[in-house]
Amino acid sequence: MKSNVINSKVVAIKKQKKYNIPVIGHFKDKSIRFNSILDVEKLLGVSYHLLYEACIGKIKLAGGAYWEYESGTDYIKYKSISIRLQQKYTRITGFNG
Repeated sequence: MKSNVINSKVVAIKKQKKYNIPVIGHFKDKSIRFNSILDVEKLLGVSYHLLYEACIGKIKLAGGAYWEYESGTDYIKYKSISIRLQQKYTRITGFNG
């Protein structure tokens, strides 16, 4: 029962537009265009969340490649959302409690 709830939440998260936009992976010898972050996850086995963070520049590499959205406007949109959320976040207590 609990796994059904978790699976339905993951499905809802993966339907978000930011995971279904074309991306480009820059590997050592070539660059490859993929239809979505979810396609990359299926083919390479790299977490969709890590790929998203690499696309917005939060981390440098995911799965041994550099990643970017095919359209520069998507990068700007999702990067600004990430920055706004980070600025709103405040930690109420310390790291250990």
